[in-house]
Amino acid sequence: MKNGIKSKEFIKKISTFLMLVFVFLFFTFATENFFAAKNMINILRQVSILGILTAGMTFVIISGGMDLSVGSQLGLTGVLCAMFLSQFRMGNVPSVILAVGIAACFGLLTGLLIVSLNVSAIVITLGMQTVVRGFAYIFSGGIPIYDIPEPLVFLGQGYVGQIPVPVIIMLIIVLIMGFILHKTYFGRYVYAIGGNIEAARLAGVQVNKILVSLYAISGFLSGIAGVILMGRVSSGAPASGTGTEMEVITAVIIGGVSINGGKGGMAGAFFGALIIGMLSNGLTIMNVGQYYQNVITGIVLILAVAFDTLLGREKVKKVRNG
Repeated sequence: MKNGIKSKEFIKKISTFLMLVFVFLFFTFATENFFAAKNMINILRQVSILGILTAGMTFVIISGGMDLSVGSQLGLTGVLCAMFLSQFRMGNVPSVILAVGIAACFGLLTGLLIVSLNVSAIVITLGMQTVVRGFAYIFSGGIPIYDIPEPLVFLGQGYVGQIPVPVIIMLIIVLIMGFILHKTYFGRYVYAIGGNIEAARLAGVQVNKILVSLYAISGFLSGIAGVILMGRVSSGAPASGTGTEMEVITAVIIGGVSINGGKGGMAGAFFGALIIGMLSNGLTIMNVGQYYQNVITGIVLILAVAFDTLLGREKVKKVRNG
């Protein structure tokens, strides 16, 4: 029976990689320019924001939580940073630090509300999503804020050699977060909380502090992504990031992270982000409209959740049958 369970785990681990290969091969043969080096770099550049957000969301979902406010954080961070730069005439570094710090504080507040009220993370983060987006529109007056300095535009549009700067930042963050998740006690505690929160608490894990810190980390990374997005579009737009949270969640789930928490890894989640990026890029090359792309992305998310659920049920049956 143990071999059967292990085989299910193996299937789940390699399924994301196989899906990535399938999507890559499909669009390579179905389109003319998908495999071009320029397009491959473009996919990485497009997926950089998603990859940064996925790194934070992976921690949250492994712990058994959910953060629906990450998309709103993108818009608010961009608006605040642009406002500090153009209206308050603050320097580049102070503006970025303050804007990202505010995003982290919103994440911290989210975590505090979840643990103190003992309410579902979906409910709290859904409310915070609306609050944060509302602040973005209030501070900006509903219109984008321009006049972004060249050094910050470079963060979103620049290149180091042939590699886009956002891709470099994304890879550094994914590697650091992957190390923390898989090689530190903090990461082990996150898995323990997601696997069985009561058992983790009885084992001496400071559950509430860790959960609060996870949402603060998610907010912090959302802030970094928001600054990069601001540089990419050369403005702080309050509508930036609308709907991004669903792409992030989809990437994490199809990356093998269990929606029920306790299982998954950073590499799989990163592959999930690449799959979403390839799907979007390939479908665009094939002239598939955005609305149809949304339908396809939603179907992929449903299938990923169904796959995770079916494997979980099969595992439970094998354990019960001894």
